[in-house]
Amino acid sequence: MSQDLSHPRRLLPRFAVSGLAALGLLTILGGCGDEENASIAFAPSCPLTHIPPEAADYYLYDGKTATFPHLITRASILKLQGDCLGAGPKDLKTRIALRFVVSHGPAAAGSTVTLPWFIAVLHGDRIVNKHVFKHTFQFPANLSSITSDSKVVTVDLPIPPKNIDSDYRFEVGFQLTKEQLDYNEQHLKKVDYQAY
Repeated sequence: MSQDLSHPRRLLPRFAVSGLAALGLLTILGGCGDEENASIAFAPSCPLTHIPPEAADYYLYDGKTATFPHLITRASILKLQGDCLGAGPKDLKTRIALRFVVSHGPAAAGSTVTLPWFIAVLHGDRIVNKHVFKHTFQFPANLSSITSDSKVVTVDLPIPPKNIDSDYRFEVGFQLTKEQLDYNEQHLKKVDYQAY
C-alpha cells in the first residue's frame, strides 16, 4: 500500500483519548458543529459505525477448556455513544465511548480486568487506520457482574464537516485472539449492544 507522506492528515485519521469516562457527556452521534448561524446550520453527518457481531463479546478462559468452570471473564458491548462536530473547515471530530457489561468467572484469580477493544477507520473498502485500546478497571469483590464505561476516544477525520455522507466508516469491537474469534463465530448469538 503506497501512501503520499506529504499530506499524512489527508490519509490517516488521528486518535486521542480523553481522561473522562463519561458517556453522559456525549449525545447520540449527530451533535451540532460550530457554525456562524446556528439556527440554520445542520449537524455534521457522522460516519456510519458497525459493531461486527463476532467482535461484540469477549470470553477469557484459563487455557484449559472453554467451559464455565474455566471462565475468567466474560464481557459484552452494551452501548456505543458518541457525537460529531466540526473541527475546522476540513476536519470532522468524532467522539466515541463504549459501555460494557462484565462478569467475573469462577476461574478469576484477581480483581483487575483488562478489556482490549479497537476502532478501525475504513475509507471505502480499505482500512486506513486502526487503534487498539485497553480498558482496565478493578472488579468489586462483592459483585459478579457490573457495567463499566470506556474513556472517550476522539477520532479526527480529514473531511469537511458537511451534512453529507462521507466515504469513511468505523468498525468497533473487542480485539480478539484467533481462538476467541473462532469461539465467538461458533457460538454466535444475538448481541446485547445498542448502536446508533
